Amino acid sequence: MELILLGGVLGLIIGISGVGGGMLTTPALTLLMGVPIATAVGTSLFFSAITKIFASVVYLKRGLVCIRLATLLAAGSIPGAFLGSYSFHYFFQLNPSLASKVVPSFILFMIVASCCFSYYRMFTKNEKIINFDIRTKPFVIPVIGFIVGFDIGFTSIGAGVIVASILLALCPMNPSKIVGTDIVHGFILSIFAGSIHYSFGGVDTKILMYLLQGGIIGVVFGALISPYLPQKPFRFALNSAVLIFAILFAKKIF
Repeated sequence: MELILLGGVLGLIIGISGVGGGMLTTPALTLLMGVPIATAVGTSLFFSAITKIFASVVYLKRGLVCIRLATLLAAGSIPGAFLGSYSFHYFFQLNPSLASKVVPSFILFMIVASCCFSYYRMFTKNEKIINFDIRTKPFVIPVIGFIVGFDIGFTSIGAGVIVASILLALCPMNPSKIVGTDIVHGFILSIFAGSIHYSFGGVDTKILMYLLQGGIIGVVFGALISPYLPQKPFRFALNSAVLIFAILFAKKIF
């Protein structure tokens, strides 16, 4: 029952903001459910991929997806995800004890860095950031995608929080369309990275099924109400909650 409720809450957050597939799910599984980090990463990726299928349909039907942006991001993130996923499992096979410390620490770093970047994006008055449109630099987008892809393959974190933060900072689109674009790209990326983790036995299908029972309902509801919510206050509250969660995660690691 706890996993179903957890899946519902995570699905709702993913549907509203595009964030939570890895940034919240991986720490939640390790911190609250005691799932080993090597299994939590792969399970989070598959949970993110499956829930984002349903959210993507809602956003696509409403015309809240920039297909060109999602395609350019995927062109770089898919090879990045393959490299990151294989690096993750090679690391655990090479030195399991070191990997069990380094990977959670890297996840913690990515959570804190992503939140700080998101805060900066929300409150900056830098005219260059405010007026810059990354769509005028199409050759840069796959590079960003590759970095995000490697990160999500290695830690399960990045498809939502980093891409959404970058697009909100560097692409003057409606926030709901940025979330929709982020979710569609996140689905493509998560399914590739999750498949690699699954091939290594890094997915707990029993936990995944419980999470999805609540997650699918939550993500559809979140996607439906997202355009009607003030995105800036919601993201501020979400980032604050995630930072608190990161502190608890750090206590478990150290």
